Amino acid sequence: MTNIRELTDYCLSCPRPRCETGCPTGNHIRDFIKYLKEDDLAGAARTLYEVNPFPELTSRLCDCERQCQGHCVRGIKGEPVSIQEIERYISDQVKRELQAGDDCGKKAALIGAGPACLAATIDLRRAGFSVDIYEKLDSCGGAILSGIPGYRFDKAYLVQIEKELKEIGVNFHFRTEVGKDIRTEELLNTYDCVLAGVGAQVENTYGLHASQGCEAGLDLLYSLNILGMHEEYKKKYKGAVVWGGGNVAMDCARSLIRILDEVTVIYRRSRAEMPANRDEIEDAINEGVRFAFLENIKELITDEQGRVTGARCVKMELGEPDESGRRSTHEIPGSEYEISCELVVPAIGQKVSLACLGADVHLTDGHQTDIPKVYVCGDARLGPKTVAAAIRDGREAAAEIISALA
Repeated sequence: MTNIRELTDYCLSCPRPRCETGCPTGNHIRDFIKYLKEDDLAGAARTLYEVNPFPELTSRLCDCERQCQGHCVRGIKGEPVSIQEIERYISDQVKRELQAGDDCGKKAALIGAGPACLAATIDLRRAGFSVDIYEKLDSCGGAILSGIPGYRFDKAYLVQIEKELKEIGVNFHFRTEVGKDIRTEELLNTYDCVLAGVGAQVENTYGLHASQGCEAGLDLLYSLNILGMHEEYKKKYKGAVVWGGGNVAMDCARSLIRILDEVTVIYRRSRAEMPANRDEIEDAINEGVRFAFLENIKELITDEQGRVTGARCVKMELGEPDESGRRSTHEIPGSEYEISCELVVPAIGQKVSLACLGADVHLTDGHQTDIPKVYVCGDARLGPKTVAAAIRDGREAAAEIISALA
């Protein structure tokens, strides 16, 4: 690592730090850097952990180029401050201090062990709540565990978080799916509140379907990251097309290029509009993934058994900005073509389902639902966002619960 003093001295300690406006957790970036300038590592760690309990996650998974570092005033005419590296340094040097408060007599059930619920757990335990977490996987981390490949993120950090939470009395119920193995009504008979952080797990496939060779992005990543089915995919497929331009698409493409001969990412806009982390795009290109920008899939091509043999695509052109702020796209007449492949992976966004809570559940004010004492946080409330946004939302949900029940 570059000398930490060189990195911190490069910061201007702006009176109105623009970097903080770009941070989804609301980190006090200027202040923890100032502490490091004064050789006060403990003060820097205290300031960081006060806002963000999991900097070892955010410093490795955040799109800092678009967030904190993307707003740094230094970046206007040169390189921004290496905030990501500084945050990583602090979290590597100083362990967070977790502590459970005096028992307040309240019990909380949390659904999902992703970053939102894990962050909420720390504040609930600090307020004296008893906390039980119900998770359908066999370890904590949520989409970080199931969706992010090990070559991109060391899952040992999740193991350590789980260990620390157990040390302050958090009870984990793994391999337990709420809505299937246990109902929300049963939880409410035992607990004073329920907080659901179930993520945004319903994938958009836009009608693409085949008996074999079409698999949604998160399903593919689960098969590779959790089930370890690399050899099975290697035997079944030679070439794959990943449809989409976000981080899930990049994780799929980079995972597949490690086991298949040829992988192509098809994205209907240009590279400049891609929502994926820029480093991930660059890494995918360097690893041999082919990119087809300004192109789109219209339908699958299948054989008589319904197995994918390719995709029918069309070239696109950019138009005026749409409601997302990005330029709209339009098909170019007569530009249709076919691409051969055995596997097509739609990775074009996810939706939220709260079906595990009941048939007709709706959000009301803040994090509350129309079921008394049932709350929602993270991607399940915000839609697909960042790890940092989930952490902040989990803490805000915990604050609501503490205010209402403690």
